[in-house]
Amino acid sequence: VTTTGCVCGGYAARGFAGIGEYRGSIAAFLFTWPDGPPLTVERVVKLPKAGGASLATIDIPESGPRFGADGLAIPLDNVSGRTARCKLGPYYKKMPDGSGTLFGPRDNPQLAELKELRVYAGVYAPDERIPFSGAVPFAIE
Repeated sequence: VTTTGCVCGGYAARGFAGIGEYRGSIAAFLFTWPDGPPLTVERVVKLPKAGGASLATIDIPESGPRFGADGLAIPLDNVSGRTARCKLGPYYKKMPDGSGTLFGPRDNPQLAELKELRVYAGVYAPDERIPFSGAVPFAIE
């Protein structure tokens, strides 16, 4: 949620495991309610992945959630503050009006200040396999 009330985000079918990889997924998408509430299905704008499945998400723990190289990025560091960056077009479709941001009309189109960040995670049964739970990050030196 931006400081102007825009509600926006993304869905990553394969989630984020923080193992340092570029993930492809045709099921990934971005969404926005540019003017904020009421959050009804009639008012939401869903922006599907563009250009095929490749580079749907960048799963690098130091950079925070990233959808495409520049579709939506939310840095989780002490330098960026509470901001999110967006540039639609190369990796995710543009807005219906052709604009290249999913942020609201009162937000800076490329860099919005966040009031709130929510993360939703899957809930698995005790005996259910959790995808990528056994992944081990490594570095090549």
